[in-house]
Amino acid sequence: MSTKVTVAFQPVLDKGALLLGGEPHVVHCHYYNHFLQTSIEDAEALYPVEEVLVWTAQEIAHSLFQKLFAEEGITDHERRKALVEAVYTRCGYGKVSLSGISADGGEIATPYEHYAYTYAATFPPRPKGKRGVAYFSQGYLAGAIEAIYDLPLGSMGSQQTACLTQGDAEVRWRFYRLPQPLPLTPSVGEGASQKGTIFQPSTTRVPMAQVRDAVLGLPLLPDAETGLIEAFGVVLTFIPGNYYALISERHLQRMIQVAGEEVRPLVLDMLVESGHVCAFNTLGGIMQSAEWDAVVGPYLDTPEDWLYGITAVMPAIGWGIVGCIEHPSAQKWELCLPNWYETSALAALPPHQRKMEYSPFAEGLFAGIMALVYKAGIHERRLTFDGHLYKQLFQDGRVYKASFYQSRLRGDSRDALTVTSLDA
Repeated sequence: MSTKVTVAFQPVLDKGALLLGGEPHVVHCHYYNHFLQTSIEDAEALYPVEEVLVWTAQEIAHSLFQKLFAEEGITDHERRKALVEAVYTRCGYGKVSLSGISADGGEIATPYEHYAYTYAATFPPRPKGKRGVAYFSQGYLAGAIEAIYDLPLGSMGSQQTACLTQGDAEVRWRFYRLPQPLPLTPSVGEGASQKGTIFQPSTTRVPMAQVRDAVLGLPLLPDAETGLIEAFGVVLTFIPGNYYALISERHLQRMIQVAGEEVRPLVLDMLVESGHVCAFNTLGGIMQSAEWDAVVGPYLDTPEDWLYGITAVMPAIGWGIVGCIEHPSAQKWELCLPNWYETSALAALPPHQRKMEYSPFAEGLFAGIMALVYKAGIHERRLTFDGHLYKQLFQDGRVYKASFYQSRLRGDSRDALTVTSLDA
């Protein structure tokens, strides 16, 4: 389509959020995306995982584009398609054309889709009998098609019919009208969002608000040909934070349904591990980037300054506001998390509809940051982010553990956690 469309995120500084179509979007990398999705997909023998991975994306995209079309006053189907294509690319999901889509469905094919492209470039091919990996795009596009044609949520069925991970030249999906809608629920949008202030500690020269604003100004833009965002040594996406929060919550619910409460620690450990993966790859890449050296580097006097610096980045990538309650040390780091994106999504659900009591991802994330600084010594030398270093930091005996002592999901007024050294 030739229609030119501009897509821009709306930063909400007092929430540490990036809004688009009423949905808070967060930055993550392909390593985290694959770890979380594959960990959920491993349960496919226990429950139909597409009901979590595909349906959740469908719910969010339907709500997002309904709101975006209303905000822009767009009623024409072709202009709506152009906006969906532009948003899909701006968020780093890849490149798609909806020219072959109607209210009855149709096919979409592309050689560039984030999950499939990065999986094929990183891992061995999947067997032909196994599903492709583009679950998120499958659901996202189904929900977008429903919104384009003002169809009820859940009325569009979908199937992935080809994938780069199986040696195919493209990713392909088929969309079709269902006789009865799927049992889907509209997105919670901003959810139970909180306001906060990025705090400037007196114990560091790192200018917290200045770092946040500089990161907000970085051109994290997709490649013109592929629609993928390569930065900091990884491939990034802007995916709605509600998607990550809800697939984690719904996976936990499904696992408890089929295996009982005794499976809870195993699922929570996996989600903690996802935080380690994110700290190691996404945040580690940021802390060794030229942008970090230029924006934060001049203020890094101590190892603790690296902790302050990376927490100043988080509001700019949509994760919420992070505050250090006390000056950190190698033994202890105490933090509060106003508007942490997972909590704001899940706290909007009635208590009887959720099993999560805190964010295990955040526990793994902040423990992972401590390990990068105080065990790996990222403040002293350039690191090689490979399997050997990851194993040394997180699998040969974890050296840091985080625990929430206050959680909005337990009824507290805020989220607060402590990271402590296990070597102490």
